[in-house]
Amino acid sequence: MPARVVHLHASRFCNLACQHCYSASGPNVRGELDPQAILHTLALLRAEGYEVLSLSGGEPLLYSHVKTVGQAAVELGYQVNLITNGAPVGGHLLDFIARYVNLVAVSLDGGPELHNELRRDARAFAHADRALDRLAERDVQRGIAYCVSRESLIDMPWAVEFAQEKGAGLVQFHPFAATGRGRQLAHRLSLSDADKARAYVVAALLDANDGLRIQLDLAPTVVASTRRDDYATLTIENAGPTFLSDLVNPVIIDETGVLLPWCYGINQRLAIGRLGPGLPASIAQYKERGRRDLRALLDTAFNRLGARGEQFTDWFFHLVETSHAVSPAPIALAAN
Repeated sequence: MPARVVHLHASRFCNLACQHCYSASGPNVRGELDPQAILHTLALLRAEGYEVLSLSGGEPLLYSHVKTVGQAAVELGYQVNLITNGAPVGGHLLDFIARYVNLVAVSLDGGPELHNELRRDARAFAHADRALDRLAERDVQRGIAYCVSRESLIDMPWAVEFAQEKGAGLVQFHPFAATGRGRQLAHRLSLSDADKARAYVVAALLDANDGLRIQLDLAPTVVASTRRDDYATLTIENAGPTFLSDLVNPVIIDETGVLLPWCYGINQRLAIGRLGPGLPASIAQYKERGRRDLRALLDTAFNRLGARGEQFTDWFFHLVETSHAVSPAPIALAAN
């Protein structure tokens, strides 16, 4: 059974303003979630069966209360992971990571030159490189989250070699998604179906490396179409006694405090609830009423697979696109 994950986007504040950022984060984006509201929600979600907290953003290490939330999450029984651009890794934050964080993924967008260009910072790759070295010095489990675009596809083998050099245990290849600011670069970075096929073959060949796990967030469409049984939402008739994590995995907490199923950017008409005292009632209501909309979305998403003749599918991006195409009726959330 896959781990049941909470993805927390506590803020969109970031030291970088990447050209293709899916959440349009940056140094001029202010506002962040209240840590006590987060901790109450994490306790509630722990009781709903979630076991991993993944910190994202924005740059999660620049969230004002990252240490408070991370430590408390561990005390609640969560395994804490995070993804970072690497620049803040050091000092007291490195001490926090070494003590409380299970896995750190450092994000890359290609080789040094492309990475720096897309990050709009000539020091961006150097910061990522330094972060991996500092994590190694503290014996922190680490990996690389590598964005595969039309321009970075050619450097996938280099990314694996770099990961091996840095002692990383994981390379996650995720396809470029034309969301947030990324929409402006879709013409340049989006993968064609032929590009996706190349990425799939290259990842399979690279996966022969011993000691390094390769994950590609793409699947042949014919394979994706057989995965309906992965979703209990499609089979459970009475969700009353069911954990939320049986129906929704992962669950997203976005920077506005809204809980969403499966993917950042999914249609907010599918929202589970909001941080606050009304969330337990919203979750109970969602198990009964929201489940129907989830089932409708999944049915539509599976039925639309391959509709454009694509041989490979980024499943979660496909869910996001489908959610905005079908536009379910909004669920009345309990007042908070």
